Amino acid sequence: MANSRKPFIENTPGDFYVENGCCTSCGMPTTVAPGLFSYAQDGHCYVSKQPIHADEVKKMIEAFQVQEVQCIRYKGTDRIIQLRLIHIGEGNQCDHLPPDLSAIYEDQQPG
Repeated sequence: MANSRKPFIENTPGDFYVENGCCTSCGMPTTVAPGLFSYAQDGHCYVSKQPIHADEVKKMIEAFQVQEVQCIRYKGTDRIIQLRLIHIGEGNQCDHLPPDLSAIYEDQQPG
């Protein structure tokens, strides 16, 4: 099934993005990852720099944990990043989880 989510146009190209029309301007991503997120004139946040170094990836993943609504997404296929997002309960923010990782994420869900 194809992903129907659309990245906000100002996102820097790469695997992490903020979904178009989803941002509530909560300010949380820029609090934990100030060098990776910025705000457009209309207040919509976006990924202004893709993480390169391990500390930047850590900050990006922390941004997933503090966001008020699930606007930050991961469209990459790096299994380590996918597993880290699953571990913090954000596996549903991965656009392309393979079946084996989807099963792990589903097993974590209550009920």
